Amino acid sequence: MHLPGMLEAKASSIGARPAFIYKDTPITYEQLLARVQRFAHALKRLGVKPDDKVALMLNNCPEFIVSYFACAYLGAVAVPVNIFYKERELEYLLRDSDSVALIASPTFAEFYSKIENKPPLFKWLIVNGPYREGLEFAKIEAEAPSTPFEAQCTEESVAEILYTSGTTGEPKGTMLTHKNLFFHADAIINLLELDDNDRSLMAVPMFHGYGITVMLCNFRTGSSFVLLDPFNPSEVFEQIQKHRVTFLPMVVAMYFVLTGHPDRAKYDLSSLRIGISGASAMPARLMKDASQALNIKILEAWGLTECSASATMQRMNMPYKEGSVGLAYPGVKVGVMDESGKLLGPNEVGELVIQGPLVMKGYYKKPEETEETLHGGWLHSGDMGYYDNDGYFFMVDRKKELINVGGEKVFPREVEEAMYQHPAVADAVLIPQKDARLGEIPVAVVVPRPGATLSEKDLTDFLSAKMARFKVPRRVYIVEQVPRSPIGKILKKDLVKMLASGQLANKISL
Repeated sequence: MHLPGMLEAKASSIGARPAFIYKDTPITYEQLLARVQRFAHALKRLGVKPDDKVALMLNNCPEFIVSYFACAYLGAVAVPVNIFYKERELEYLLRDSDSVALIASPTFAEFYSKIENKPPLFKWLIVNGPYREGLEFAKIEAEAPSTPFEAQCTEESVAEILYTSGTTGEPKGTMLTHKNLFFHADAIINLLELDDNDRSLMAVPMFHGYGITVMLCNFRTGSSFVLLDPFNPSEVFEQIQKHRVTFLPMVVAMYFVLTGHPDRAKYDLSSLRIGISGASAMPARLMKDASQALNIKILEAWGLTECSASATMQRMNMPYKEGSVGLAYPGVKVGVMDESGKLLGPNEVGELVIQGPLVMKGYYKKPEETEETLHGGWLHSGDMGYYDNDGYFFMVDRKKELINVGGEKVFPREVEEAMYQHPAVADAVLIPQKDARLGEIPVAVVVPRPGATLSEKDLTDFLSAKMARFKVPRRVYIVEQVPRSPIGKILKKDLVKMLASGQLANKISL
């Protein structure tokens, strides 16, 4: 099975059903297939060939979906681009991926236009709207043949290259095959008990693996989703009520906003059945508050781009364990490994490692980095964690984010979870600061709840009663907000840089 085959099967069996709803307009499976095949013809007429890379820098919109599947038909590779990239980042991605085309909105086409030294392989700029240069998406689609298009891919073909966030060095292009994506989607469908009666809300960005997973889960079951852009809490509530949404995939920041939003009580959200949180760890207190506020069961998943987005998840009908990211997917092995490569037993902390059909093919053009990440037959996640006697996994922290305080190891997530328990704390981050005596010291950056008062002493006294002294932050910066990525991950690297440059001190209000 490959992506075109899935779409054709649905168009044949349930063609008149909505595949998705955009701005209250349903697009059926038949209509979607027709647009996809037509746009595949358009790209082929331009000269796009199998294995060519096509960058997609689009908001959540029908053209993203059409472009993504058209690339699959051609045997080309879709390269979704973070829409928050600027010129330098876009240029790096286009060069590193060897993209021959960029499909973008006029806003993002402007970033490409400002690149002085264009990537050498780049040939076509396709703009989703009027623009002073390039080709207009609607025009080349309308001029292309409306005849069927025979897929030029197999399940082993690379379907997409997703760029990692670049924890160290430049971002790397993760190659995921059709087989990877199908296995991952099927695992989630089975664990969440999704079927063709479900309707999802797509508010997470589609350029991210999380959004692509939600799309594929819906198309795989023959269900539909409501496509939103941008995220607006009142519109989320309105769309849930209007379209009787049952499945709510969100990131932590979205759940936080929805939970405390004053408009929530105005809407009928009773259709909601299940939620899932991904992309970053969900604080235990927020998990409880969000579940109660939305009256749904929220399950947390864990994984990374290199394993198609996730490898463990909590279960629908199994005991919930606070702080756990659940059990390994069926057909997937998740272990805990020490630095010597030895697999550890229950309740021993080490690096989480993964084996299974959802593990990436490798990093594009980076054999050494691929070998480093996939050595020994395991995908090395860089996350530290353990599993208990029941097989539930618990993520402790990123291996590279451990804070070394005079030889004592501090896991930021442990301290952050404790800070979230303070009634005045809305958001909390622990970062390192260099120290001449201890090497590093822990520093907290916190956002207070609206109307609450919080001081450095309040927080450190609170934490001192819960943990060893070396784990307690030496300094506390109280700010209005912390920087987050488009999918809600806290940008710790940005905070560390701000702290080192003195910018963070200018933002405190102790």
